[in-house]
Amino acid sequence: MTRLPINRPFRRQQTSQELRDELLRFIQVHFYPSNLIQFAKDRPNLMRWVVLKFAAWLTSRGVTVTPERYLDIVRDNILMPALQHGSTGQIAYLPAWLGKAVDTHLAHHGEEYYYSAKTARDATQGALAIARAGIGQSDPIRDLATASRLLKTGKKRPSKPPIKAQLNLL
Repeated sequence: MTRLPINRPFRRQQTSQELRDELLRFIQVHFYPSNLIQFAKDRPNLMRWVVLKFAAWLTSRGVTVTPERYLDIVRDNILMPALQHGSTGQIAYLPAWLGKAVDTHLAHHGEEYYYSAKTARDATQGALAIARAGIGQSDPIRDLATASRLLKTGKKRPSKPPIKAQLNLL
């Protein structure tokens, strides 16, 4: 008896750029519906504080999730409740407020995501992601975390000028 191959549709994994663009598109449509200029100005901070923050959080704990799960968590569990429960018209600086929403959500639900990512199912998917990385495909979540780390190191604070006058001891 010969077994017939199982016909499963091949689903291409989202890249980190597609994931990033989809989240930014969601933010633009729901939080900046009529103000594209302000969205363009706020985009770098939205990237740093909203889109990339969860990826950096996952990577700092040594876990990853699938791109679909990442999108579900950020879009459906963080951004949608912020949109539903916040009065976005009265917010002074939207990227900082959304970043605080991400921080608050991770403070309350971060351990759930961590333990979920550690389960056998997610560990298996993580192993497959590592195997794919060995053949040229990278993990989109780790790519986003790398982008977050690179954005953090790009800004240097100005140093204080040295004191030129000698201080008296007495």
